[in-house]
Amino acid sequence: MLRYLILCLYRKIPASKAVAFFNNSNLSRNKKNRILKKAGLNITGRPNIKAPFYFETGNIILAERVFININCFFMDNAPIAIGQKTMIGPNVTISTADHPIIADDRTSVSAKSVTIGSNVWIGAGAVILPGVTIGDNSIIGANSVVNCDVPANCLYAGTPAKFKKSLWLQ
Repeated sequence: MLRYLILCLYRKIPASKAVAFFNNSNLSRNKKNRILKKAGLNITGRPNIKAPFYFETGNIILAERVFININCFFMDNAPIAIGQKTMIGPNVTISTADHPIIADDRTSVSAKSVTIGSNVWIGAGAVILPGVTIGDNSIIGANSVVNCDVPANCLYAGTPAKFKKSLWLQ
C-alpha cells in the first residue's frame, strides 16, 4: 500500500515501474488502473486486466469494458487502440514495432499503430502485427498471426490469419 501511495504522488511514472507495480500488487482494479494511467495509458471506464500484463511505453487507449486476460504483451511504440467490450485471450501479443527487410537497416525500428474495434474477440496466443486494423464484432482464432486488416463482422484464423466466414449479428 505504501508503494501505491508513493506512486500516486508522481504526475507521471515510467512504464517499467507501472508494469512492476501492476504485476506484483494485490490492490484493487481501480488502484492498479490509476497507476496504469500515470504511465500514459488512456483508460475509459474500468477495464479488467489480469496480471501479468506487459507493455513498453504506455501508448495504449482502452475503451470501456475491455477485458485483457493473463500474460499479454503490448509492444506499444505506436498507439494501440482497443474498442469497447473487446475481449483479449491469454498470451496475446500486439506489436507496433517493425524492422526493415534490408539487413544493413535492421538496427532501426519503425512503428505502425494497431486499431482494434469494439466487441472484438481475440483468441488465446494470437499475434497482431504492426499496422493492422481489426473491425468491429470480429473474431480472431486462437494462435492466429494477423498480418493484414480484418473487416468488421468476420472470423479470421490461422497462420497467417485468413478469412473463414462472415459473422451476421442477430
